[in-house]
Amino acid sequence: METTPGYGALVRESLEFPFPKVRPRQGIISSLPEPALFNLVHIITGVRRSGKTFYEFQLIHRLLAAGVPRDRIFYFNFADDRLKPASTTLLNDVLDEYWRQVPEARKEGAYLFLDEVQESDGWQGFCQRVAEHEKVTLVITGSSSKLSSDQIASTFRGRSLECHMLPLSFAEYCRFHSIELPEDGQLEDAGSVSPQMKTSLESAYDRYLIEGGFPGVQALDAPTRTLMLQSYVRDVIARDVVERSTRLDVTIATQMALFALRDTACDFSVNRLLDMLRRVGYHTSWDTVNEGVHLLEQSYLISMLKEYSVALAEKTTAIPKVYACDQGMAYAVSRASQQDVGKRLETAIYVELMRRARGTRPDVVTSYTAPTTEKVDFLVGDSLAAEPYLPIQVTADMSRPKTRKREVSSLERAMNIAHLKDGLIITLREEAEIPSDAGHIRAIPAWKWSLMKADDSVF
Repeated sequence: METTPGYGALVRESLEFPFPKVRPRQGIISSLPEPALFNLVHIITGVRRSGKTFYEFQLIHRLLAAGVPRDRIFYFNFADDRLKPASTTLLNDVLDEYWRQVPEARKEGAYLFLDEVQESDGWQGFCQRVAEHEKVTLVITGSSSKLSSDQIASTFRGRSLECHMLPLSFAEYCRFHSIELPEDGQLEDAGSVSPQMKTSLESAYDRYLIEGGFPGVQALDAPTRTLMLQSYVRDVIARDVVERSTRLDVTIATQMALFALRDTACDFSVNRLLDMLRRVGYHTSWDTVNEGVHLLEQSYLISMLKEYSVALAEKTTAIPKVYACDQGMAYAVSRASQQDVGKRLETAIYVELMRRARGTRPDVVTSYTAPTTEKVDFLVGDSLAAEPYLPIQVTADMSRPKTRKREVSSLERAMNIAHLKDGLIITLREEAEIPSDAGHIRAIPAWKWSLMKADDSVF
């Protein structure tokens, strides 16, 4: 059977594609197996523009450096406009053309990197079949909520490994901007970071809270960066929310997204969002808003932080907190009256905690409300085994006695109730050991905590 005209040229173009140089990101795939039947499908997920495609290029450069022949590596972008209108057999046609042009790859094995594969019909069955019946290592990416955790679990049934890509960490942000970082172990040595490096990193973290971690905006000036981040939000809403809903239109979905992003690090409920929409004149229902919130989560634009619980069933009365996927995006869509550095700091810490929680059991990071006291921002621990081990408070500035007392007392209360001997307060500037009868409480600047290895910083 002949392939659709033009695929041969596109496949040849892909085989000759000069992979661009990359700024190395933190590994979300520790190692790729050699091509074989029944390899797990590696699926790189994440919000649009978080750097998934360039991470594929990073993996490809690693393979080339290890001596893998160039023609045994096949990268193909299925979002290419030249594929439209696509045939119903597009995926098979493209792969068959690759086997035709490089027949030895089918016999000896190949590394397949399929970008935006979910743009093609029948991609789930195709990927599963290829992984099971061809000698390949298959890596796929996609930004759409068609590649959400829910979709992956129902489609691949244990035959895949989801690898979630987040925006730049603070260390990656510094590398993007050629900012000198401390050497390994230097952060734990008192006085080993020079005053010059300390102020440089403090200044960089201040900018990180405004600019955020999306790779594509790092070289832009402030007005262009703001416009670009706003366009990212619109893109996610149009392609990952509205397209997947029969109830939502762009206008109401946009208002929902803006409300959630601007309210980052705050308690969040569908009822509250519904009331807000009705107050400003939108006629909608609870079911519609609930569906919209679920799609915003599936698109990775926002996430909900659950309350700590050892119960097997979720606490339906507990109000979760909402977090934007990136503090810079929250800043870009917020009004001047909503520019709260404390909320953006808490958002950046949340995203870093999610990065460190990769590969652990579910709900290793939760919030915690002790009786008769305020909510502790984060509780790190194994809720499944009922073993919390570190409560964390986040506050930009503790210089005011009232603020300091509130943050410390909430932490002490949580430590006493949960029988914990360590507590952590992450600030913008302050570093101190805080005397407490509850145990050991440490205040640490966010820039320093973010650069520490997980084992050095407790988590």
